[in-house]
Amino acid sequence: MKRAIAMALLASTLLNGLATARAEEHGAAAPAGHGQSDGDVTRTMDAQYLAVPVVRDGRLVNYLFVSLRIQISPHVDLWRTREKAQFLRDALVRASHANALADPNDNNALNQALAIQVYRQAASQTLGADAVAGITIVSTYSSLGAGM
Repeated sequence: MKRAIAMALLASTLLNGLATARAEEHGAAAPAGHGQSDGDVTRTMDAQYLAVPVVRDGRLVNYLFVSLRIQISPHVDLWRTREKAQFLRDALVRASHANALADPNDNNALNQALAIQVYRQAASQTLGADAVAGITIVSTYSSLGAGM
């Protein structure tokens, strides 16, 4: 099982690099998801659909589903960092439930500044203080149907 996961990670990383290299060779823009705005996407870890409970007056009123992209610092071993993926997800889920990350005025919105701060702290504690170069919120969806 571990070997299959390692091979899948290796294949996705190689394909990602190949797609970017081909686009650059032909002078074209990089394929979707390969933009410069997120930095080197080959050094990222994604955490998709983290459930963020929205609690008002002690009552659960909604869930927000947040997808993150964590940029890994070039100063750490990427593969050793990726080996901690399950621990990272656990820390991010725990942080989602331990903090009030919803916008205080909108049950369908995330307090993005606070969420990034909380997720950065959880990722840094899990992966190491120097491992996290940045965190981007890729998408947020509400269980009530309002996508952000």
